This record gives sequence, structure tokens and C-alpha cells, in this order.
Amino acid sequence: MTRARLVLLAAALTAALAGTIGFGERSTVPPPDPQDAVHDGCGRDYIAQTERQKPTWVYVGDRNAPAGGPPPAPQRLEGVVSARYFPDLASHPTEEDLPTIHRSYDVTFDVLPDHAYTGLMGGDPSRHTGNYAGTSPSTGRMHVEREQGAFPRFAWPDLGDRVAMVGSWVWDCGHWRPGGERTEIHSYRALWVDRAAPAGSEGDRVISNDKTFAGIEADCAHVAKGAPVVFQACQRAESEWQDIRGTYSFRLRVPARPSKGSRLHVRVLDAGSTAGAPRVRTSVRGGFVRVTVTVSTNPSRKLVVAKRVLAGWTGAPAPEHLRVHFTRLLVRHAMDPGCPDGRATCGSKETTHGEQVSSPPGEWNVYLDAAGTWTVWGNGLLRANDGQVFRNGPTLDVYLPRGRPWRLFVFTRECDWGSLGNADGATHAMAPCPRSGEVGTFDGDDRPGYVVKRFQSPDASLGAHSARPSRHASTCPAVNRLGCYALDYVITRVGR
Repeated sequence: MTRARLVLLAAALTAALAGTIGFGERSTVPPPDPQDAVHDGCGRDYIAQTERQKPTWVYVGDRNAPAGGPPPAPQRLEGVVSARYFPDLASHPTEEDLPTIHRSYDVTFDVLPDHAYTGLMGGDPSRHTGNYAGTSPSTGRMHVEREQGAFPRFAWPDLGDRVAMVGSWVWDCGHWRPGGERTEIHSYRALWVDRAAPAGSEGDRVISNDKTFAGIEADCAHVAKGAPVVFQACQRAESEWQDIRGTYSFRLRVPARPSKGSRLHVRVLDAGSTAGAPRVRTSVRGGFVRVTVTVSTNPSRKLVVAKRVLAGWTGAPAPEHLRVHFTRLLVRHAMDPGCPDGRATCGSKETTHGEQVSSPPGEWNVYLDAAGTWTVWGNGLLRANDGQVFRNGPTLDVYLPRGRPWRLFVFTRECDWGSLGNADGATHAMAPCPRSGEVGTFDGDDRPGYVVKRFQSPDASLGAHSARPSRHASTCPAVNRLGCYALDYVITRVGR
């Protein structure tokens, strides 16, 4: 293993240096064929992936990268967060994840690449293969994933945000049906989220050396080249920290100048950087703020640069300040237990996943998004019984341009796979779900359903509201006409 670890260290350094090129440059990568995923290391074996005998992620083009050298370099991606099908699911925490290869659930988002980056998408749109197969939110998009435990919440993208990133370009070996494997960025080293701020522009930046377990698997697959014994031994020995040394540059659009006398102000606010993190530098060039960070060290510990960059003009109209207070969550059905004796169906009002082995209370994760500002109910885990009411939930402050439409989004999950632990072992839990004796179904965790509410303006959103979840992809039985939960919230204006 000593030689393998040296190979990985050299590979990580080479990849990091490749990722230091400034954003805005064009990709010259040709579209890959999903059939090449097997040659690159995908095994197409769900059980072997669960047992970590075969990788769930491998580098695109790894068949041409000898084990004695570095893996394929990270790639750049730029585009807009969107989905052709079910657009409200373009960015959200994942419905389910395989516990044995995650420490926490992923946050996922789908990116319509700028023209220069469409070659990153695998498959053929005319044959509906690879990234173009099916009718999911990620169809015709580049899918991006990162574990929520390694993804600061302030930078979770929202529908319509522009994003730019440098990250590992991999095949998702766990999804080869119906049109072959798809490509994705999993995970990024550097992410930039360009948002439309209420009185200017905002860019959210995260640079992290946490490769997550997906990065460990991809690096170990590169060394093992299909040898299960080598692959498994590498996973036990591989460092979780990636060498990300280099210079990272991003651009933030400068908003329109409201008057000749207006002056531009640029502020950099910390959002959770680790101690001693590199400094962010800004400069204004033309219609953009150039934002640069140089990472010059390679610590064997966590390194995060987490910054919000705000650009706005003096004399710009003041934004609307709204406060969203979630007052009540009624859990009509907790979605546990499953059917007796593991039967697939039994007329249950709890879940369509009747064969799950579970018992009440249900373990709920409730995520709340108001105009791109995310939070969770409580500490992220609610233990719910049928008919239980949770009151005085979280409050979100949002700032919106006057007259601008906005969206409220709620995403839920009910945990069913606590028996498998997480990537660190069976005694651990895949956050935010708890460790338990429950055994879910092949289809994953229960899905209580999501809520979407669109408002035409800040004024139109004021007042008390009640919401029921969508039935799309929900595992709440259809006999429950009102769904498995209901949500109440109040929106007020602050300062006027």
C-alpha cells in the first residue's frame, strides 16, 4: 500500500494544479460514450458496490491513466442551475443515498452547461443515452453532488443561480439503466454561486480539501484498476484530505449603475472558513468583480474557504426585508412502520414501501428554502408519531428586490436505512438520519413529498399560509388525500 499511497498523493497534487486555471476558459473535452464507463472501471453490480468491492464512482477516461501515474485531471463546469423535467427539483437534498459509501446525505443540483461545457455530458441526445436518458431532473444536465456535511448551507444553490466549479469528472456507476452511466461532478474542489442579490450582486464561494468518500472511491479505483482486494485495502488507508494548492479565480457580475453619482462597494464576509484559511482578494475589471484565492499549503486537516462576496452601488433602492416563520408542522402519518412480516402491500396508510422493516416513531428530515436561503427544522432530525404537531419552527430572513417574484421550497425525507451505518462503519450514522435497526427497501428512504409555493412579489406573499406536499415521487399512500403532512407559516415585512 505504500506505493499506492505515493501514487495517490502525486495524483492529487497534479489534479490540484490542473484546477487552478481561472474560470471563463473553454473546455475542449469531447462527449464520452457511456459504454466507456465499464472500461474506466464501473462494475455494474449493486451488491458489490454496497459491499465496497467495486467502485460507485470512477474517473472519466481512467482507462487511459496508468495506476502508476495521476488520475484524470479535474474539469471546469459553468452554467445555470435548472432542470428540463420537474424544474423545482433542480437543487435539493437527495431523496436517498447508500449509507455504506456516504458519511452524510448529498445535496444535489443540476446544471445546464454553457455551450463550451456541453462536452462534459456523457451519451447521445438522439439515442437518449447517458446524461440524456429518462425524464428526471438531471436529464440533459450535468449532475453535481456533495455530502451535506461537507457543504456549507449558505452556498447551497437555488433554481436559476449561475454556478462555476472545478471538480472530479466521474461516471456514476450506480445508475446504468436505462441508457448507460451518466457523467457528473462529484465532488467539487472549488464552487462559485453567482446570485442575484436584492440591491446588487452576491457570489458565494467554497473551496474545500474534503474529498468526501466519493473522492476516496474514485482515487482508489484509479489505483486498483478492477482488483477488489487492492480497492478495499486502499479505502481503509486513503486520506480524506485532497491537495488543493493553487490559485482559484471567479467573476461576479456588477449590477447596473443606478446613477452617475453612485459608487461601487465590494464586501467580503466570512461564512465559516477554517482558522488560517487563505485571504480572498477582489478587483473590479470592466463589468465584473474578479475574486481570487491562492491556496499555498497542503494541510493534513480540514481546510475550508467559505466567503460571501457582495457588490452593490450607493443610491441603489433598498431591498424588501421579509421574515418567514414556520409556525406548525403536522405529521399526519409518520411513514413507519412497514407491513407485517415484510409484505410489499397490506393496505397501509403509512408508506408504499411496505416491505421495509421499521417501527415508529418516524425519523424526519425537513429542509426549508426561502428565496435561496436554506435551513432545517430543529437540529435536522424530528422523531414523529402519527398526528404529532411540531410548533414554533425556524425563522428565515430574506431580502428581495421590490416587486420581484420569489419561491418557497420545502423538502422532506423519512429515514429507513439506519441499520447500515455509514462509510465509517456499521456503528455510525449517515447524517442527519440516526443509527437504528431499520431496513429500508431497494427504492431507498420514504419520501413524504415536497412543497413549492411561488409568490408574484414580496407584497403578495405577506400573511399566513398553509401548504400540503406534492404527490410527485412521494411514498405517502394515495389513500391519504391530504398527504402525510401539512405545514403552516407566516410571512411578515420587517422595517416598514
